[in-house]
Amino acid sequence: MTPIGHPRKPPRRFFQLLSLSLHWLLVVATSLLLFACAGSSVGPDREAPLLVVDEPLPLPVEGEQINLKAIDKVTRLAKADSLLAARYERNQLVLADLDASTLLFIDSVLAWFSGDTGLADQLLTNLARDNTAALDLVLQEREARQALRGDWLAAAETLFQRTHARSGNRHDEAVSDRLFGYLLRLDTATISKASRGAWDPNWRKWLQMQIVYRESPAALAAWMTVPNALPRHPAIPQHVKRWVTAETADHIALLLPLEGRLASAGEAILSGAIDQLYFLFPDPSSRPTLTTLNSTQPASIGELYRQAVADGADLIIGPLIKEDVALLWKLAQRTVPVIALNHTDSLAGSSNGNWMSLSLALEDEARQIADVAFGQACRHAIVVGMNSDRGARLLSSFTDRWTQHGGRIRGQLVVDNPADTNTAMGKLLGSGSSDQRIRAVERAFDLPVDARARGRSDFECIFMLAPDAATARTWRPLLVFHMTGEVPVYATSAINDGVADTRNRDLNSVVFVETPAMLPPEMTDRLGRLRALGRDALTLAQHWQQTTETTQWVVRGQTGLLRRKQDGSVERELELATFDGARIRSAALP
Repeated sequence: MTPIGHPRKPPRRFFQLLSLSLHWLLVVATSLLLFACAGSSVGPDREAPLLVVDEPLPLPVEGEQINLKAIDKVTRLAKADSLLAARYERNQLVLADLDASTLLFIDSVLAWFSGDTGLADQLLTNLARDNTAALDLVLQEREARQALRGDWLAAAETLFQRTHARSGNRHDEAVSDRLFGYLLRLDTATISKASRGAWDPNWRKWLQMQIVYRESPAALAAWMTVPNALPRHPAIPQHVKRWVTAETADHIALLLPLEGRLASAGEAILSGAIDQLYFLFPDPSSRPTLTTLNSTQPASIGELYRQAVADGADLIIGPLIKEDVALLWKLAQRTVPVIALNHTDSLAGSSNGNWMSLSLALEDEARQIADVAFGQACRHAIVVGMNSDRGARLLSSFTDRWTQHGGRIRGQLVVDNPADTNTAMGKLLGSGSSDQRIRAVERAFDLPVDARARGRSDFECIFMLAPDAATARTWRPLLVFHMTGEVPVYATSAINDGVADTRNRDLNSVVFVETPAMLPPEMTDRLGRLRALGRDALTLAQHWQQTTETTQWVVRGQTGLLRRKQDGSVERELELATFDGARIRSAALP
């Protein structure tokens, strides 16, 4: 008989199992929470897998014609919309019985935009092997990808191969200009080596022409008179022939600030121009006259221009100040050609045969680092820039080019105060919220947590659009601190102040673009780029008539590779560089 009011004792085994279960439940919950703390606050990329097929796809058939409209639609979706949309369209085409050759090309496009460049190249190779009717399209795509990677010799060889694979010998001036531009990017040693190993006599002539072109117009003219020296298919560009026969300027006037706050800049440009004048014309009897007018005088820029013309100048270099450039551009009856040393927004959409504007503006550099990174298979990026007028121009130039390629921006930080960016950068890169979750767990359990924060992982590169070297030295250690030390970082030449400084070690491994004049073995300082600007302005004066024949690259200058666009602005393409300790060195792409 059980006494009333005295409940039966529960079995001890039940409490042991219950206690053990609660213990393990707590352990599992804590582990999951810690994993969440250490993980990124940003979810994984939800774009569809690249190639998922239920059944083996048919192989391309020899002679099968390519559906260019289908390729164009998928490509536009991958660039402007997303890989997910492009992938969906591709699968719809499969259901519509799209031919195997077009489908293989589309899969190569999707691989390229996903960043799997190795697979993209292999699929093109397979298509060219199985269907020779697709060879021209394959070579066209391969050339474009090689150029974007900066593999200029391979791009030139592919273009040459494509030209010879076409039926007939119809001359295409655009092909000749583009081939010349690819080869112009290569150093002379690389071209000489390629010439010695050239498999085709016509290809060897192209390489030899490029070597002689770099010597002088007289050397090129002499080489052109050698029997059977000229390449025939494709033929020598017309702009090169024009350079050989063009008349040089006899009197060049420079409009430069020689007083006031910009006096040192004006003097550096003048020094570079004089050095280049003596380099190009060692013979005093053929050397053009060089005169200088001080643009900081009370006289207006229009009056200085008319004075230079009255003094006999047949080409004018300057002015340097952007406001003066805009005023000179608007000047009526501007009969003597001008090479302005700054850009003006008034040029947009215009065309003027006697105007050229060369500057050190960073917008070209922002576009170039977008090209370089996309060519190196980065497709998703983080961008850090400054909240300023120049910062806005840089960001706009970069964003336009990046999205044009099909790149995506995963996160963007516009900084007001360069010295106070740690918290904002932590939030941008995901490590800040991860740290907060770890601290919350420590407070909840009143115990130290053995876990390390991790940043987000949905990007492959970072663009550090720093306005100067000091800011870059502040931002780069913060990027490393927030767990992005292994992520490639790209920047403009603004991060190099031209001074060998041990603090530059903080910028080691950052890839940036730089003017050739600032790279070893040249001795550089803060005014090195301005002296290079003066040298290149003098060089462009001697290529004036040539630049009116083409919009392709024609000059290997001290500020970079140069080409004159249709509106008269000169675009620069710089060299790749990085820091090795305190000093700068050239950087090579993998």
